[in-house]
Amino acid sequence: MTMLRSIATRAEAWLRGPRALPAPPPARPFPEGGFVAFVLPVDASARVNQTDAYVTQIASMRLRAVIPARRLAERVPVWFVSLDDFVRDPSLSRFGTAGAVVIGKLPAPSILKHQTVLSELLARAASERGGVPLYADMPDDLAALGKAVREPYLARYQRGLGASCTFVVPCRALGEGLAHDAARGIAIIEDPYENRARPVRALASAPLRLLWFGNLGQINASMLENALAGVAKSFRDTPLRLEMVTRLEARDALEAIGKRLRAVHPNCELRVTAWSLEATEDALERCDFVLIPQDLRKDWSRGKSHNRLVTAIRGGRCAIASPIPTYRELAEYAWIGEDLAAGLRWALSHPQEAAARVLAGQRHVEERFSPESIGRKWAAVLGIP
Repeated sequence: MTMLRSIATRAEAWLRGPRALPAPPPARPFPEGGFVAFVLPVDASARVNQTDAYVTQIASMRLRAVIPARRLAERVPVWFVSLDDFVRDPSLSRFGTAGAVVIGKLPAPSILKHQTVLSELLARAASERGGVPLYADMPDDLAALGKAVREPYLARYQRGLGASCTFVVPCRALGEGLAHDAARGIAIIEDPYENRARPVRALASAPLRLLWFGNLGQINASMLENALAGVAKSFRDTPLRLEMVTRLEARDALEAIGKRLRAVHPNCELRVTAWSLEATEDALERCDFVLIPQDLRKDWSRGKSHNRLVTAIRGGRCAIASPIPTYRELAEYAWIGEDLAAGLRWALSHPQEAAARVLAGQRHVEERFSPESIGRKWAAVLGIP
């Protein structure tokens, strides 16, 4: 019965089609000499320039702040502002005249640590009219995350952001999930790509080389273990080499995955690589296919951005990915479905078609997800000429 209800719910959503998102207010004319502030989990505030290298392991900061900020800094001054500086003086007057303030993604522990002062600040901002335009960049559904980790304040913080800020989200699916909290509207700006375009290859090696990359933690470890074990079991007669590029701090989860893989496929070699942008690009070059499972049952997973699928396409590899909404948008350029083992069998049986999909995807990605295109979208939303 549960499965039937799930299928019925998905069918009903498909028949309804995409829901209209609450529109953001018209962008105000950007003040002459004004600056953009990205409030981020940084130790000290700093003005953005075109020569400094900004290195961080936090994907949301790179994709949602660093890359857009460098593009915006070609037009107006841009500051990375620490949470402490913003809390002390929300007007940011010591930096000049603020034209727009974007509250970036803050780590859940930081939100919980500052919940009293953040609640007061957002309540005050929600009651004001005519002040500096506020935006909240929302790469995740914090309410769904709070439910998963049993931290109810994350939902209250999200409601507070929505009462005082226009939400900026990387995809429509996430916007639909946040619409009930978005009193000041929602703008969609995708994640830009950040890796180099590589030649397309969709042929199998011996052993077959598979890749998964991403953040591994409590919230997705069980799902990932089950998904990878399912593929390994289905290919028990094929020698496999699975590489996982992730934080080495997730040692317990990695050991559990390795143990499960050995149990279902004695000839499956697991290689773990410490995450970095360079390591991810090198792993893409080594692999034959990329696996991107997501938990379709969880709200926090269904609203994920296009980023990892875009990275695989840009890296010249056919991705086998779960059918969350953003991946379905790119279904012409990968294999998208619930049975990842079936998708891998299709790719192995249709190498020319798989390669053609990826090549077409690279052209699409270059047009839609380039840093230049994303920078223009941020400028339009913030009212920057």
